[in-house]
Amino acid sequence: MTTPALFSASFFTALLAGMEETRGALSSIAGISEKVADLLLAGGRLFIASSRPDFVSEGFVRSGGLMLLEECGPNGEGPGIGDAVLLGWCNAEPEAERALLRRLTGSGAYVVGLGPELHDVASPDAFLPSRSSLPTDVLSAFDGASYPLVSLQNLVLLWTFTGELVAACTRRGHMPALYQSVLIPGARPRNERRATVRFATEHDVPAITPGALGGIYLDRLGDVLRALASRETEAIEQVVQAGIATLAQGGRIHAFLISHFPVHQWGAPGDRCLMHKLSQVHGETPAIAELEAELAAGDLLFFLGYYNRPSEAYALARQRAVRIVEAITGPPTGGGPVPDFIIRPWWPYGDALVAVPNYDIDILPASGIAQAAIYWAVVGAMNVKMEEF
Repeated sequence: MTTPALFSASFFTALLAGMEETRGALSSIAGISEKVADLLLAGGRLFIASSRPDFVSEGFVRSGGLMLLEECGPNGEGPGIGDAVLLGWCNAEPEAERALLRRLTGSGAYVVGLGPELHDVASPDAFLPSRSSLPTDVLSAFDGASYPLVSLQNLVLLWTFTGELVAACTRRGHMPALYQSVLIPGARPRNERRATVRFATEHDVPAITPGALGGIYLDRLGDVLRALASRETEAIEQVVQAGIATLAQGGRIHAFLISHFPVHQWGAPGDRCLMHKLSQVHGETPAIAELEAELAAGDLLFFLGYYNRPSEAYALARQRAVRIVEAITGPPTGGGPVPDFIIRPWWPYGDALVAVPNYDIDILPASGIAQAAIYWAVVGAMNVKMEEF
């Protein structure tokens, strides 16, 4: 088994290896995107589905994501003949995942599956497999659960496919409408003006070659993960040591996780729940009333945020003699006390990695993957360290 000090680097390296498998499948991804583009341009709808809320949350109404994407109903309601579905699974809830796949394949829609190999169940129309081999030393830190790696690899596939779908549409003379991150001034009205538009009515986007947007996304996301592996492992180890010391002294680690994908990671397969999850609230600020009730001297506040520093929450933590861990991108805004530990996620302001020629915004986000990767790097290293006690 890897040592705690090296675990985060091993975890990021495993994610990078999965990305290279996706790079090798770019031609297949581009081919599948051609079929989906034809369905959309014939009037079909595009849905996203999963038995767990995490995969859907990452793709639906998302910075750098497709405005035309729709969420399936809880039992797979919505898609029909002429539509397409992106269905993600990770073997976390096998029976529910197989049942959803059977319902969707029976709907007449074109189903694109993203996840590990499935057996003895209806096959999707197209399949984008998650990484075929997973390192046993990393899996052992999560009690053998593959979810921390597979779920993130599914997101790599999701956004790579999205880039290739955009490119396939441009080769047919159309440019899908995509969301801009609401952190950018003017993004909300910009998005609202396009809220009912599936494709840009006027655009100068040229035809983009297969593999171009997906390849650039993998390059840029790889840069983010390599920065985590080379620059943040020491900071992560400091956080792990602080977390273990907090628990050993009878304190608690209070985790505030942002919306979209990261908020669904607590309690997922592989998580021993060594952290106490704070309530999810709108935006980036923990509920002060909850903090007042929960924080006690000697605790640790683990803030996995987006861009803004919650100054009021940090001030309260300081008053209660609670140390603070911060993982947000960019230069922090909001003022307030400086955290005791800082992990930098390395995804860019605006949360989009890929420029589309002559389109008004960059597309395809990195934050969900980077922030969740940090969470699992910390959790896995804590699991390893706890085994020494």
